[in-house]
This record gives sequence, structure tokens and C-alpha cells, in this order.
Amino acid sequence: MDAKNDLLIVVGSRLRTYREYALASLARAYEIALVTSQPVTWEQPYVSRTRQADTTDTDSLLEAVEAIRAEAGPGRRIGIYTWDELSLLATASVAEKLGLRHLSAQAAAACRDKYTTRSLLDGAGLPTVRHRLVRSADEALAAAAEIGYPVVLKPRSLAGSLGVRMVEDAEALSAAYPEAVGTALAGVPEADGVLVEEFLVGPEISIDSCVVDGAAEPVFVARKRLGFEPGFEEIGHLVGPWRHEPWADETVELLRAAHRALGIDHGVTHTEVRLTAGGPRIVEVNGRLGGDLIPHLGTLATGIELPLAAAESAFGRQPDLTPTRERCAEVRFLYPAHDGTVESVDLGGAEDVPGLAEAVVLAEPGTELALPPKALTPRTAALIAVGDGPEACTAVLDAAEAEVVTTMREGSAAGLGARLENPVTRRFLAAERGLDAMSVAGVRGDDWFSYGAGGGAMLSRPVLLSAADRIRLQDDLNGLFGLLTSLPDRLFGGDRRAFAQAVGMTGTQIDLVLRGSGERPAPMARADIYREVGGFKVMELNTGSSLGGWQMAEFGRAMMQDRAYRDFAEREGLVHPDPLAEIDGVLRAQCAGRELPARPVLAITEWPDGFEKTKPWLDFVLPGWMRLGYDTVVCHLGEFEYRDGVPYVHGKKVDIVYRIFLPGEIADEQRSFDLVDPLIKAVERGDTVLFAGLDCELYGNKGSLAMLSDERNRDAFTPAELALIDRILPWTRFVRDERVRYGDTEVDLVAHVLANKDRLALKPTLLYGGVGVVCGWTVSDQEWAEHVRAAVGGPFVVQERVFPAAERFVDETGTGLEDLVVAYGVLLIGSKYAGMLARGVANPQVGIVNMPNGARIGCAFHVADSEPGTGKAGA
Repeated sequence: MDAKNDLLIVVGSRLRTYREYALASLARAYEIALVTSQPVTWEQPYVSRTRQADTTDTDSLLEAVEAIRAEAGPGRRIGIYTWDELSLLATASVAEKLGLRHLSAQAAAACRDKYTTRSLLDGAGLPTVRHRLVRSADEALAAAAEIGYPVVLKPRSLAGSLGVRMVEDAEALSAAYPEAVGTALAGVPEADGVLVEEFLVGPEISIDSCVVDGAAEPVFVARKRLGFEPGFEEIGHLVGPWRHEPWADETVELLRAAHRALGIDHGVTHTEVRLTAGGPRIVEVNGRLGGDLIPHLGTLATGIELPLAAAESAFGRQPDLTPTRERCAEVRFLYPAHDGTVESVDLGGAEDVPGLAEAVVLAEPGTELALPPKALTPRTAALIAVGDGPEACTAVLDAAEAEVVTTMREGSAAGLGARLENPVTRRFLAAERGLDAMSVAGVRGDDWFSYGAGGGAMLSRPVLLSAADRIRLQDDLNGLFGLLTSLPDRLFGGDRRAFAQAVGMTGTQIDLVLRGSGERPAPMARADIYREVGGFKVMELNTGSSLGGWQMAEFGRAMMQDRAYRDFAEREGLVHPDPLAEIDGVLRAQCAGRELPARPVLAITEWPDGFEKTKPWLDFVLPGWMRLGYDTVVCHLGEFEYRDGVPYVHGKKVDIVYRIFLPGEIADEQRSFDLVDPLIKAVERGDTVLFAGLDCELYGNKGSLAMLSDERNRDAFTPAELALIDRILPWTRFVRDERVRYGDTEVDLVAHVLANKDRLALKPTLLYGGVGVVCGWTVSDQEWAEHVRAAVGGPFVVQERVFPAAERFVDETGTGLEDLVVAYGVLLIGSKYAGMLARGVANPQVGIVNMPNGARIGCAFHVADSEPGTGKAGA
């Protein structure tokens, strides 16, 4: 390259984040003169001359360019180039007038007008994309009926997928047509008509090419990551090796033929292609450098600097397109969960993730963002990874994304029902996988699994947790469990009776619970959690043996029989724990040192009054317990008989009582004493084992959470413990006639609760499963007042409302996706994450996400820990 006498005029600079790499690349080799429609700011270090002009107007641009040429003086070689879509036509026209090498004005116009592009490609006999140019909604409906649904509506002359939308039927088309017609972009003249095109099924790629003397040479291929269906928002791109792909030769041949058909003989182009079952199909050809940092990814992956190649072409020289390396580079753009104003974007530890090349904040505080289709590219951050393969990039980006926290000024309430999906869930629901692959067979419609779910319907797929999600939940729940079990010592001087009274237990309950205590609380818990936009929130944490969700391992095993899901799970490193196996480990540790038969009798024991409701899922897990080496019986406490004080059930001596019943079910009456007292005596004599001790529920109740949340107890905890409490617990208080702090304000509790019913829920301290809970936003003012006044001074807490986000599942008709709010029932067994009972409902305003409110249930898989930067599962 001999650029000493060259002056390159760059027309338009656009946003710094997306184009600084290109201007910096050019400035290292050329003297740069910049013509821009706005005052020069960030561009100043890279340019020696500037002019301000309307870069979309040929006459205005021509005047500015001629002034730069005159200023440069005779003898300078002048080149002109733009990567600005809006400036392309004017730049091409000016280049023609001045005899400068550039994409011709005719070719630029053919690229800018999508109907002209289609017509020229058809005229050249290239593989067709069925399409019609329409000028009314009726014409659009007729065209769609002829082509066949689904179809794509596409404004004729816009860019960046603006206004482009896929529609499934006539009703959706009628609704979307006005949007396609009304979508405009400043600086782009309105074109007559809208395109209706067939929807092309298959992955989409983009190809950045360099064209010299009519010969188009593909340089980079980017695999597009699309989102926000039915739109075509580009949420990321992966550049990597591609010439080995089975579609490569045919695609290159089509690319070159398309360039010839459009008359493109100079410059750099960006071509979008769908890889369909019938072969590659051109989506569009752009007469400029690719956007969204794709050429920058190409440099990171191959060493080729495409902006420099464009400049060489502008001066009539043959650019060097020899790669110096062969790696993968991927960008992922992050978006807010809902519309609003950005408060902050915190990259956290993203920049420290091994393999991450760049992390960039794209939305400054005060930026107003609206999600597609209301706005284009409302991004909060960009993450770029470089690795030896796509899997390595994916693992790095997943880890980095988990570090980024975006806060919106509208607060948590604005996030109610907002779509919040982690990367592995987004990949599972990628449109290119097809709707059938998004519904996992194995449990839906199966009578046995329906029985195991208590007669409920199944979710279409498992909930998918990222590795970061699983680690965060495990760490936070271990911390919370430790805090709860330490409360008697921290707040009551070790007096567990006083602690039991404080959480609302009756005298009978306290006596039986303390007699039925274990040596230490069994390390077992299930937290009921919602995921807000700002993170996980725990509504309650149940401790002990009475934990629903055991059956989820069976659900997971059945789902792995679905071949499409199994392939996806293996590719993503998805696994599911076995809660029963983990519980078995805790149980056997508690029984260590006791003489038990080789196959002990395990009585899974419920309270008589709740037995019929619980029995289905206990029956469902019975085979699992049998496989673990137990002679297992499902029963209720009223079925026990005592022979010389030794418990028997169904004629078998009970070696281990697996307790399902709760202290909260033990009413303050003689019947309760008669049922529990003989069992406790048998345990005290060593005739049987009670698993887990009744004292577990001292800690796993909502009264304990209120003690953690109460500002009057904050001196009992370390700063790190307080940070955990504040992060994971919603504001929770006992219902008392007293003054408390809410945020930074001291309030009268009862008055505050009565005045803020839409943000509060009233909950009994000792009941579970939503029993007795009153959600203020679901009842009238009068009903709320009656419930609150009746609860004052009793075993009740009031808890601030959590605003759960949603994720997509295949709907019950199997014809589309719907957003469901998900409640996570997260199991923690032996200090390890042990799976999840997931429940989802369509109505985000529902008070409690449970089966009586129409929830469907399912299990969860999580991404196994991996070695950073490799994408490989660790040991």
C-alpha cells in the first residue's frame, strides 16, 4: 500500500460505538477528510479536514467534497467512501460526477430499493423469493393468499430490519400492514408500496464482500442471531470459518451472480442470505460495509481489515484479503426486559471473564428505550468474545452476560410479566429450530405423569437455568438457610421455645416439635422463588423433609427420551439433578451408626387430613425410593399401629418415618397429641427413626423471614449477611400494631398495609402451598381491610409484592408461543442445588402461581459448570 499521497473522503460517520473501529483503521493508513451532517465530536482525532453538509443530498454533498478537493490542492489522489446507508445514494452520485471510483449510482439505487433488487435478481434467473409489491391492505391480503402464509411484510427502502415483520395469517397481516406502511427513517425518501414476500425457513447469514472491477470476493460470513419474533431484530452475530460448509460453494456462486445482476463493480457490500432446504436465497444486498460491528468481528477472527480493503478499492488498488488467523468472534447485544428509562448499566465482572475481548455500555443513564417492534436496536450493552470455536464464544458470552445488570428507573413493578430469558433459553426458543422442537415429549399427555403432578397439566418444556443462575441460587440459599437456622442463637439466646412462640406456634405444637427435634436441622430446603427483572426473590423457604418436587428427576429422565431435546441438552451441557438420590444421602448420614435392615421399611407419612391430596405425587416417587434400596410404604399417620410401642404400618415394622406432615397441621387438640405422641415416644426409645425432626419447621416459615427482614434485628448480622437479606428477600414484617421502617421512612404498619394493598400480600406464618394467603391486588379494599385487621397480633406476616418476569412456552394448542410467569420451587439438599419444581401461569396478575390457579408444572435442567473460555463441561 502506497497511501502517502492519498486523501480519503469519508462521508458520514454514524454512531461511535458501531463505527469507530472503521475510522481508526482508515486513519492508520490514510489522511482522512470527513463530511458529516452533524458537528464533529468523537471523530476529531482521526481526521485532518472536516466539512458539515447534508450527506443525503447530492448537491450539498458535492459542494462539500469539491471544497475539500480544492483545499487539498492539485496532485493529491482523492478517494471517496461511505459506510452510511443513508448517504449511499448521494455519495455514489457525487463520485460519478467527479469521476471517482465508487459503487455506481444505478447499483446503489438498486440496493436501496428492495423491489428493484428482487426484480433484477428475478430477471437474471437467480433462485427466486416469491414476492409482490402492494399498495393497500387488500392487495397485501391477496398477495399473501397467493404466496401462502406465513409471509414477510417489508418496507421497500428502509434498512436494519426496520418495519420488517413476519405474519402468520390474514388477521395478523391486517394488523401489521399499517405499521409497515407508516414506518419511516429520517433521511430516507418514502418509496411507493410495501413488499409481501414468502417466509424463508432456515438459518440466516450475512456475507461481507470486496468487489474490484466487477469481481466479488466474499471475505467474512456472519451467522445471525435473531430475536423478538415475529420481527427480525439482530441480537448478535458470529464470524468464523465457513468455507468447509456444505452450502459454501453454491452460496458463493449465487453471491457473485447477484452482484453482476445488480451492476455492482466496486466497493464493499453486505449481503444477507437465508440457507433454506432448497438452497441459499438472497434476502437483500447492501452497497456498504456491514453494520453491527460485523467487520470488526471479521478482523478479530481473520486479521483482515475490511475498511482498509474498501479504501484500497476506492483508489483502484487490489486489496490484500489474505487471512492471518482463523478463529471465531461473536458479538451479543443485550436489551432491557421492558420499555423505560435507563438508570444504569453495570458491567460487573464481565470484562474479567476469560475470553471476552470487549464489553461496551450502549445506553447511558437517561436513555429512553422501547423494545421491538416499537423501536429498533434498543440495546443496553455489547459483549464480544473471541475463541477457537462457536461453543467457546457461547460459553464466554453466557458467563459475561450473567455479570451485566441493567436498572430501569421505572422500578420492579414495570417488570411484571416482562419477558426475561437467559441465553440457553433463548437458544432453545430460536425461531430457526421450529415450533415442534420447542415442545418436549415424554410427560405432556401422559396419565402417569399427570397423576404424579396431582392431576395438573404439564409445561411444554423444562425451565432452563444457566450455570450462573444455578450457582447464584445455590450460594444464596445456602446463606439464607444458615441465617434461618442461626436465629434462635442470634435473637433468643438459644431459647428455641421462645423462638417457636415468636413465629406463631401453639403450645401443643411447641411441645411436640421440641420433643421431636433432631440433633441438628437436616440440610434440606425448598425455596419458592420468583425472578424479577432485578434478580431472584424468595417468598418462602421451607425446611425439613416435607418438600414437594421430588418427582422432578423422573420428569427429567422422561424428557431426555425426546431425541431433539436430548441433542439440544447434550450440545448445551444441560443436566438435571436427582433430588431423591440427594435426599437419600442426607437420610443415610442421619442414620449412620444405627442398626437397620439391609432393606429398611421407609414409611412416607402424611397427616390424615391432607393425605388424599398428597398421595398422587407420593405414589409417583415410590418406585424411586424402591430403587434406592428401601421397602417403601405411602401412608398417613392415622394408619400407624403400635405393637409394644413400636410403629407398624400395613403389617410392616417401620424402620424410618419419612415425615411429610407439618407442625402447622398439628392443631391444638387432643387428636393431634394422640397421633404424634406415640411416634415421638418410639423415636425417643430408638424404635424408629424420624426424618426429618419436627424442629425443622421452626426455621422454614414466614415468621423467620420476617425476623431476617426486620430493621430492628440488623445489628445481629454482618454486612455481607445484610447484603444477602436485602438482595433476596422482599420486605416482610409481622402484622403488629406498631411503627416500622419502610425504605427510608418510618410508618404506622397497619395504616401502611391498609393503604398499599396492591403492593402487599398477607400470609400465615406456618402454612404452606399458598394456603391462607391473601394477595392485596386480587381483593377489594373492604376484603383487604377485614383480613388485615383480623391478622393483627396473630401468626401472620405481610410481605411486599414481588413482580415476576415471564418466559416463553409452547401454548396448549401447540400452534404458538405464550409468555408464562414462572414460580421456581428450588430444592437445596445437603447444601447442593438439587433440582426444581417449576410452575407457570399465563396471567401475571394472579396472586399465587399454583395449580388451583391454573399453573402447569415441570422440571428444570441447568448448564453444567464449564471451563471458562472453552465451552467444555468441567468435572
